[in-house]
Amino acid sequence: MKFVDNLREKPAVKKIEKFAPAIAFLGGFGWDSITLGRMVESSDLVFLVAYYTGALILVVLLSARLEHPEGWTAERIRAAVKMQAKPAVKPAAKPAPKPAAQVAVAARPAPKPAPVQKKSLFSNKVANQAIALADKAAAEAKEAADRAAAQAKEAAGKASAAAERFAKNMGYESTAIPKNAIVVEHHFLDREWSAEWRQRFSWAVQFCFGSLFSALVVCYFKSSGSLASFILVILLAVLLVGNEFLQKKYESFGVSLAFLSLLGTMFMNFTLPHLVHSIGFIWFFLSTILSLGVCVLIWKISRRSKKVLIAPIAISVCLTVAYLMNWVPPVPLVLKHQLVCQNFDKTDYSCDVDAPNFLQKIGLKSPSVHRLPESEVYVLSSVYAPADLKAELEYRWYYKGPGMESYKLTDKISSGRMVINGGREEGFRSFSKKKNVPAGRYRVETAFKKGAVIGAQTFEVFDEARDSTGYVRKALE
Repeated sequence: MKFVDNLREKPAVKKIEKFAPAIAFLGGFGWDSITLGRMVESSDLVFLVAYYTGALILVVLLSARLEHPEGWTAERIRAAVKMQAKPAVKPAAKPAPKPAAQVAVAARPAPKPAPVQKKSLFSNKVANQAIALADKAAAEAKEAADRAAAQAKEAAGKASAAAERFAKNMGYESTAIPKNAIVVEHHFLDREWSAEWRQRFSWAVQFCFGSLFSALVVCYFKSSGSLASFILVILLAVLLVGNEFLQKKYESFGVSLAFLSLLGTMFMNFTLPHLVHSIGFIWFFLSTILSLGVCVLIWKISRRSKKVLIAPIAISVCLTVAYLMNWVPPVPLVLKHQLVCQNFDKTDYSCDVDAPNFLQKIGLKSPSVHRLPESEVYVLSSVYAPADLKAELEYRWYYKGPGMESYKLTDKISSGRMVINGGREEGFRSFSKKKNVPAGRYRVETAFKKGAVIGAQTFEVFDEARDSTGYVRKALE
């Protein structure tokens, strides 16, 4: 890591780092647009699973914290007991001398007897010698007491230094075990990461979240066929851009867990249909439960307050409501092509379309149908789905006649021939038709049956025919 830190200190690298988020964002989004734009491969799903798994592990690591900074774990108490059991200084071979005060008291000569008037010369001499010996013993005792005090002071200093070293290693101010010590169970996340490691984790979380957002925006955008579902895509796109500025926020466990809940539900809702070969509310609900379950498990491991689960639960409820309101795009279904025409031939899915003018070619004007007498109007669609996935489609016809302010639903058409059998890169082809179509504007939605819209086609019908040069024969891809 020192090499990386030194490299980042160079001026040229610092300049490049300023543009790194934008480069990563554009590069990742561009790559996902190109690769996922055609069809979803198994390798794409493997990468998405890796990003989600990486984000999950990093969020777990970011949840670490010291639960009891003032408490003692069982391991710390055992270590403290072991240290206290060791003598601070090796015992001396000889017993320590008595304290100076006691020696002085012991050596102090007994009070002199009352003077005797008649005293021999020999007695005076003996008394003087006894006094001299007592003074000498007192001096030796004082010297021994001073040496003992110096040794005790030195031993106390060593013991204090050892205690400080132990306290530093243990994270506490004293090695003394308090009577009301809180014995807590030690676990991996009972720690405090340094600022440097928290920054590394948050950078990695930002990368994983950004990669998931980039892929999901592309996938959900391609399956979005209504304004309501497009709003959800816009929300994902806003979060994709905002992700580049949220690196510091991801150090907060609650923020990271909320984003993991959102991305987990959207990711699983996209991935499960590839595994079970089916789509529908049951699978979306299962995706929501699985994602929320992962968040609850992380919360359990982290031993944090229940407040951090408020955001994941709220997100799960909102997404479930949005799905029931058909606001969630029906991923992984993608509308590839559409045609509005007459004289349909089912063998090659060809038909007659009005020759488009310049504005219709560039998409600034909706197609037109100049209806031939007694002819039927057809809407052809090709919808991509992963291999072996089966889903029933539905065509919803809306009509807006002269003098009408808005479109009105007139028909919902579905049948057994509209059941998708996925795997064709160009998409599963189906069609819907109507007889006796009055002039006016129409919008026909191709949708998952009783579900969200995959795509829509707006066109205008004229109750008059063109000459033979006004039609072009086209085939649905």
